[in-house]
Amino acid sequence: MAVRRTTSSRILGGALTTLLFGIGVRFLCGLRFMAGVGLGLPLGLWYTLSDPENSIMREISRDNILRAISGDQIMRVLSKENFRNLSPRQLFQFNTANPVHPSIGTTGTLYLLYSYTIELIWWLRAPGIWCWQLLRLIVFTLLMLPGFIPVFIHYLTSSSVQKNIPYGKRFRQQLDVYLPYKPSNREEGKKYPVVIFITGGAWIIGYKVWGFIMGQLLQKNGIICVSSDYRNFPQASVGNMLDDIEDSIEWVKRNIIRYGGDLDQVTLVGQSAGAHLSALALLKRMTTSEDNLRGNWDFTLIKHWIGISGPYDIERLIPALSSRGLHKRVLRALFDDLENQSPLQYLKRYKEKIDSKKKPSFPKMHQSSE
Repeated sequence: MAVRRTTSSRILGGALTTLLFGIGVRFLCGLRFMAGVGLGLPLGLWYTLSDPENSIMREISRDNILRAISGDQIMRVLSKENFRNLSPRQLFQFNTANPVHPSIGTTGTLYLLYSYTIELIWWLRAPGIWCWQLLRLIVFTLLMLPGFIPVFIHYLTSSSVQKNIPYGKRFRQQLDVYLPYKPSNREEGKKYPVVIFITGGAWIIGYKVWGFIMGQLLQKNGIICVSSDYRNFPQASVGNMLDDIEDSIEWVKRNIIRYGGDLDQVTLVGQSAGAHLSALALLKRMTTSEDNLRGNWDFTLIKHWIGISGPYDIERLIPALSSRGLHKRVLRALFDDLENQSPLQYLKRYKEKIDSKKKPSFPKMHQSSE
């Protein structure tokens, strides 16, 4: 009876969460109530199924078959460890598809997702252009599902993809490591080239999992790929995102050797907003004094940089970004120091200082219209 009462209360709580989300969206953002309920439904389902006592799971599966692989249990154990001192064997043991950061927890993650979603809707005001772009994205995803699903299942289940490894204590400070070998068949002493991949997403919807296709292609070609996540707007400005990227590169410097990575062959790759952020992080590393550097990695760690479809002259692109739904007031909040956060302008300002440095190779990949 206790289990049934707990289950009923979780279901009721999930329904109330969805209802309150709909009311909040209606009055705070001016959207229709049913639109808010639709947005809040995933949150309500998550609340219902994220029972801290696992009573729902006990009722569904009396054999407790999920106990050994419970993401929350793994994360609680992992949060008690010093991440930097874990051996590769221990990291393999704790590998989990559960995206909840150990220092945040499930409840904290739900709260942050809820609050940042409301804040983002308030910033964007959900104009028609965003609704249209969202519809296009949904249609594209549905059309590509036959190709996406097998690769994504491999991402979720493969022991060669080490998922959700924290590189910091904040929300979204996690990364995935794609290994070109199975943990049980690693060849001792062999070193592998390393690619650090920073995903795009208009500084708003970026997520490390967007690199799951590139990561698997690289690992099949004998390359270790590290797909780094970073905080998005409105949780963070571009300055905060740069901090996250620098911290993730610091993690690579400290830890990738234990995975067989070769620190003499490290390439930094960014796509779209990730290309902008990675280029800016590298340029700032070349011009900042050692006393003001974040972490201990030097820009010479990066032997090559590749930017894919990146925006590098932000000031000139403001009209185009505004026409695509990023209103100027959003851009003013996103770029807290626009003059120093446009890579092309930054390069012109510090050209002499940068020219005196031994730079990595800087190929760019983009469409002719960009």
